[in-house]
Amino acid sequence: MTIRPTKETGAFVKQIVGSNATRKTFARLNTGEVNGLSNWLSVSHTEGQMWRGSGAVRADKVEWNSFFDAGNGNTANLILKYHEQDNNSYSQLTKGQFQQYGRKYDPYPANPTVGSNGKLNSYYALAQNPFQTFTGVLNTQFKLADNLALSVIPYYYWGNGSGVGSSSYALNRGSNQGGIFDLGNLPSAAQYNADGSSTTGVYYRPSRTQTWRPGITTKLNWDLGDHSLQFGYWYERARQSQTQPFIALKSSGKPTDTWPDGNAVVDANGNTVQGRDRFTVTPAQKVWAQDTWYINPDWTLVAGLAYMNVKRDGTNNGSLTEQPEKRNQSYNKLLPNVGLKYQLDERDQLFYSLSRNMRIPQNYVLYDKGLDSINAKPETSWNHELGWRFTDEDMTVAATLFYMQFKDRQVSSKDINGDFADINAGSVNNSGLELEWSGLLPNHFNYYTSYTYTKAEQQDDLTVYNAGKAIVLPTSGKQFANVPKNMLAANIGYDDGRFYGTFGGKYTSKLFGDLTNDEAISGRTVFNLGAGIYLPVDKKVVKDATLRLNVDNLFDKKYLDGVYTTKTNAGTYSGFKDGDPAYIVGLDRTVTVSLEANF
Repeated sequence: MTIRPTKETGAFVKQIVGSNATRKTFARLNTGEVNGLSNWLSVSHTEGQMWRGSGAVRADKVEWNSFFDAGNGNTANLILKYHEQDNNSYSQLTKGQFQQYGRKYDPYPANPTVGSNGKLNSYYALAQNPFQTFTGVLNTQFKLADNLALSVIPYYYWGNGSGVGSSSYALNRGSNQGGIFDLGNLPSAAQYNADGSSTTGVYYRPSRTQTWRPGITTKLNWDLGDHSLQFGYWYERARQSQTQPFIALKSSGKPTDTWPDGNAVVDANGNTVQGRDRFTVTPAQKVWAQDTWYINPDWTLVAGLAYMNVKRDGTNNGSLTEQPEKRNQSYNKLLPNVGLKYQLDERDQLFYSLSRNMRIPQNYVLYDKGLDSINAKPETSWNHELGWRFTDEDMTVAATLFYMQFKDRQVSSKDINGDFADINAGSVNNSGLELEWSGLLPNHFNYYTSYTYTKAEQQDDLTVYNAGKAIVLPTSGKQFANVPKNMLAANIGYDDGRFYGTFGGKYTSKLFGDLTNDEAISGRTVFNLGAGIYLPVDKKVVKDATLRLNVDNLFDKKYLDGVYTTKTNAGTYSGFKDGDPAYIVGLDRTVTVSLEANF
């Protein structure tokens, strides 16, 4: 979400300082409205140190927002965003590493480490995560008649960057293993090993991704009194390049460039050497129709039907280990939805909804060679919700029962080479309850609390293959990985117009890192605190100003926050163990102070 430009000229500035040498400066300038056109421009700069491990974080962002009101319901809103970061990567830990070494442990060494061949093999400076994104959206609304409106929303997304671990990669005359490159221009491994340098023959090899995603959404809304119809069409043609160039190292062990544009190793024929070189084109489209029927003042029925088609055209350009190849796959589904709402009285409402959804496999299934991955099925689900909402002036309560039937449930993991891979977990049924309760209390206090119970039960045993041998894992009846059964949140707040404060906590129960439920991380409760003062100001210059204090993880809880890499089995079955799941490390106590003002 982004705020609409104001009709008045003005400015907003905010300065944040905090833990780990964090500094963030933000400024937004509103031009005001002229002949129906209003705009704002914002810029921000953030920098700081890594809270664990060596390295730093830096990010810059520029955003432009223009809103034009031509009158009579005809509007146009243009939003342009550019973001650039140049950060070191955080390592993720196994449960064993976390328990043995603590949350500050970082397997990415602060100083270069050298292997038995005398070459650098691991260093935090090789764990880079630079990324750039640009997003442009033009949201246009046209009122064609009193009861007919058209929305046309073209958009464009561009992303460019990489993420990689701390290891260096060897490249020499003998590195071409069934691939397409002539490495005769490089010395042999023995020559590199004998030259006395720790940085020759080893390289920074980022997993680089560039993405171009132009698309358009068109919606026609037709009001026929008791019926409100919507017809829509969405089209997108995404292109994605995934490469692994080799970048030389400085004598210090740092890469000569973290943005690999023209500084990569080439072979004897002048071709850029790649550990991976894939280009995927993904045209996707969706067409739908929906009717909202206001049966009477108390009953509303919504029914719709969508058809979604996604095609992936993959070109493997060849690499050090692969020959060129083209592969493609298509996915199609009808996606119906229906909803019913009943207004019992002014404060109480009952509702039910049913929808079908589809999630297609990641594009790397086109290129994986094992187990016929190209024919991986899309994940589909039927989602049921039955609930009650109560609303009055001082209190809101909501209770929702949900039941979700997943087929070909996808879970993202990594294979033995560290490459991302999808696991098809078969059928999974999620059932549970969501409760929310919020409202106002006397003397300027307010409150919010929520509870969620989720039973995510796998319906099938999972078959995996080890050295060509099929192994059936006992996953049926087990809780799905990375889904906690219980989550509870509560918050108390205060705001008297001069001072405000919030204090709250969130409890998350244990969750499993593998599908066989052999390994779990314990539950945790994390508390946060916020406070602030609305400063007295001279209204002629400053409209308002606020001084804020935020403390996340107030009691400095040490915990693992979720699964980063899910495994099929952390225990051993028939001699096979998929490995240890990796987890996201929960952030330590973080304090930030900010001063903001509107001019």
